[in-house]
Amino acid sequence: MESTERYVSLYRKYRPTTFGGVIGQETVVRILKGSVDTGRTSHAYLFAGPKGTGKTTVARILAKALNCDRGPSSHPCMECEHCKAITSGTDIDVIEIDAASNRGIEDIRDLRESTRFVPAHSRKKIFIIDEAHMLTPFAFNALLKTLEEPPAYLVFILATTEPQKLPETILSRCQRFDFKRISETAMFQYLQGLRNIEAPNITDEALHQIVALSGGSMRGAIGLVDQFSVFGAESVSGATVLDLLGLPTEENISLLVEALLSRDPKAVSSVLDQLERSGIEPADLLERTIALVSRYILDKVTIRTPSSDNVPTDRLKAFPDAALVSLAAAFARILQQSAYLSDPYLLVQTFLLAIALDLPMGLDRWHEEFSHGVQFTSSQDAPRPAVRQVEAVQKTVEASPGSPDETVPESRSTSPGEPADQWAHFKALVSDANKPIGVMLQALDVREVRVDQGVLRIVLGPKTKLFRTMLEQKQDEVLVPAARSAYAVDQVRLVEEGSQEPVQQETVAEVPVDDKLELLKKTFDATESLFGS
Repeated sequence: MESTERYVSLYRKYRPTTFGGVIGQETVVRILKGSVDTGRTSHAYLFAGPKGTGKTTVARILAKALNCDRGPSSHPCMECEHCKAITSGTDIDVIEIDAASNRGIEDIRDLRESTRFVPAHSRKKIFIIDEAHMLTPFAFNALLKTLEEPPAYLVFILATTEPQKLPETILSRCQRFDFKRISETAMFQYLQGLRNIEAPNITDEALHQIVALSGGSMRGAIGLVDQFSVFGAESVSGATVLDLLGLPTEENISLLVEALLSRDPKAVSSVLDQLERSGIEPADLLERTIALVSRYILDKVTIRTPSSDNVPTDRLKAFPDAALVSLAAAFARILQQSAYLSDPYLLVQTFLLAIALDLPMGLDRWHEEFSHGVQFTSSQDAPRPAVRQVEAVQKTVEASPGSPDETVPESRSTSPGEPADQWAHFKALVSDANKPIGVMLQALDVREVRVDQGVLRIVLGPKTKLFRTMLEQKQDEVLVPAARSAYAVDQVRLVEEGSQEPVQQETVAEVPVDDKLELLKKTFDATESLFGS
């Protein structure tokens, strides 16, 4: 006969039930215990901090401390009806509300109505509002009056990961407790005890990896232990943990760093191909590389024992610290550039190959181009394209009709604003049309931008063929429409600085002054009488 016993997740099974079981929040626990024992409890609390650090757990323990039959006491008995009901989540006087799904004003009005009724059989009626920052402004306003003048039997506990989103009027009416990320040492010691009971196949190396990846969240760490508790008799290593989460190993990261700083594009390409086949996300690769370099530098500077016994730092020792820090900074900028792309792999691959080839990536240039000498010029002596010639003739005729000495006006930009403004407008149009191409254009090492003979010429720094190829594939689709709008030209040419690429002159015959009237008539299909006085 099959067992009907329901499986309980480890993070629920081992959730602390008393203040003594809370890990890593000693100051918060001490103050709450003192307030309960002295009878100086508040009517409203705000528990703020990262996810998985014990906010909701401590709220439930506080509810037991206030309503225990042998209390109020900072050491609830865990045997009375109230303690058991709160632990199981069935106490009708302790109401938990998920603000993420009950965030509207009607939900808060229902809550406010329920506060008018005294507790059914408890000392206090306690409302625990989780994810409180999700409430709407109208809901906060509806809750404000109750928080300001609550009945003596009422206690509110608001829990949130984003306290900055709460109105100041709410914050000022609550006692605030900030829950910190649980230290790696405390978490590792706790997980060792849990591992010995539930998952003895998990090695210490894997536990270190779990702790490092949990970001100070005990719930997240216990969840990973729970997943590997059914792995089988085979030992769980740190690499196994990374494989489950789709993260690159530190060995792969160190190989990539070595290939980049050794200027070995073939090795870089090989590592990237391997990581792509493994399903590694580019953002995870960048973040973990930054973390590895940061940890290596920190261990070296502070002369402390490395936080992991198997970090492959031998390859990093071969390079200057300055080179490692610069690489980490470049990775951070690449991560920022690729953050909003749906598929950032190609962009990240391009940047990493550019690093290996020692090509200028121009990641900072989009912040500094206006102050660091990007030249914006236009060909003032060249005649304008034929499509614009009639406009020039018309202005000349209006200024001094019939003058034999008058010449066609010089070519000038038809877009409003200064050249730098036109370039910014052009880049914005490109980005709106195609985000990846917009990012690439921002990152390019642009040396000069000029309008020459009806062509927008973008002069790039040397060795930019890798970037130009991607842009030129989208030239007709993206660049030309943007140039037409920003510069009133119909052609775009990407030119490498110092190249011998010939400039194709687009000559337009100057219109003789005597023929201006005839040109206007033909253009507008007009008759002589329209131009008579």
